[in-house]
Amino acid sequence: MNLRLATLVTGLLLTVTAAAQDAATRTIRESMVATASALAESAERRGPPGMIARSGNMLHELDDAAREQWQFWPAPRVGLPIESMNADQRMLVHELLTSVLSSNGYLKVVHIMQLENILDMLDRGGVPRSVDHYVLALFGTPSMDSAWAWRFEGHHVSLSVSVSPDGIALTPSFFGSNPAEVRTGPLAGFRVLGMQEDLARDLLMSLSDEQKARAIISDEPPGEIFTGNIGKPREEWDEWRQSLEPQGVSVGEFNEMQQFWVRRILDEVVANYQPELSAARLAAIDPAELSFAWMGSTVRREPHYFRLQGPDFIFEYDNEQNMGNHVHSVWRSRAEDFGMNILERHYQSAHR
Repeated sequence: MNLRLATLVTGLLLTVTAAAQDAATRTIRESMVATASALAESAERRGPPGMIARSGNMLHELDDAAREQWQFWPAPRVGLPIESMNADQRMLVHELLTSVLSSNGYLKVVHIMQLENILDMLDRGGVPRSVDHYVLALFGTPSMDSAWAWRFEGHHVSLSVSVSPDGIALTPSFFGSNPAEVRTGPLAGFRVLGMQEDLARDLLMSLSDEQKARAIISDEPPGEIFTGNIGKPREEWDEWRQSLEPQGVSVGEFNEMQQFWVRRILDEVVANYQPELSAARLAAIDPAELSFAWMGSTVRREPHYFRLQGPDFIFEYDNEQNMGNHVHSVWRSRAEDFGMNILERHYQSAHR
């Protein structure tokens, strides 16, 4: 095959692949629109939004400031909690989740929610814990022709999905786990997010002494993820975009096996979502452009933190609380968070 023919074949294959991905993404959008529209219709039957407290109202404007007020701790939330839904609405919520999450991602969410039952037994006299306390909020009108968004959120889960004819944005994407490892009872040994931690520790321990010295940037882990907004005023929520710089050691220095472990970590993070959505994002991440940083102990079951960071992609994993048995992890994107990229493209094309 001559060079020109090979180039034509490659171009054709890329075109076909892109077309297939576009078709798959459209199918996911159609599923989300249908399910979210049914939820919106059911919410409207409860009464006009003005008659319902914001904390019990599923429907909000797309430009509502609450859309960027993501929270992963027990707190009052904008949206309709599961405990206030009927059975049909609850089933629709799970349909909405499975429309965008992979089977692995969906199981993580459900397992994290179920950990609330364990916390409710452990935290006697503390904050009330329940699977019923997770909340769904719709922002804008679900449509194939205009932009809208939705968020499913509760303790240790915050999924922000933005939708437009130009695509689907998936960040911020937060998964937490308390306990990180169940250490007593019939579920002893159960770890919802253990794979990320194990892969990262194996990666760290495989480094040369010189690389490890650069990768470990502190002997003490931070008390919280750097890209979070807990305890911060609104004007400081986006400071991480300028202040959080890549640290540690460049993944580009790693050998083939070490880079494979990095890709496994990326799979654990990005592939929480449907393959049609995660494949394109994984393909856009060049591992050689990432840096790997570690803070805290290298010993399992002791407090630690690690981060993979590139020009756009940032993943943080913090297991500092409860003596290293309480995980906060988040995937952030400088360009995609809250659909900034696709919403801007949509507004430019729709209002040109």
